[in-house]
Amino acid sequence: METAPNNKTAHTPQNTVFQAAKRVNHLVDHFCTHERKRQRGKVSLDTEIRLLMDDGTVYDHGHAKLRDLSRTGARLTNILLPGDSLPAAPFQIEIVIRSGNYVGLGLRAKPVRFAQSERGVGVTFIGIFTASE
Repeated sequence: METAPNNKTAHTPQNTVFQAAKRVNHLVDHFCTHERKRQRGKVSLDTEIRLLMDDGTVYDHGHAKLRDLSRTGARLTNILLPGDSLPAAPFQIEIVIRSGNYVGLGLRAKPVRFAQSERGVGVTFIGIFTASE
């Protein structure tokens, strides 16, 4: 590295590029580091779902696949609803598992991210219940 007469690093194009590269690597490492709060298990479970508005009214009901299950959340994909839309206002989702080892388990959840390409919603759980038939 070149030094200026006062023992400071000279601002040559080469030094500037290498200093910028060091800063960019730090940013890339920062942005690429992604840790989930909980590990997710790969599952594919059939579910019945109900979309509930904050006042408790049912917006729509249908079916979905439950995937990437953790203790705090999951991903719902292949959501099929007669109305073919999600509410624009805040809502909750009641999920009742209908396949696998968890048949009859009910989960209340809030959507936290949407994935239009897979007709999906990432959810965080806010409650658990036993579904009645």
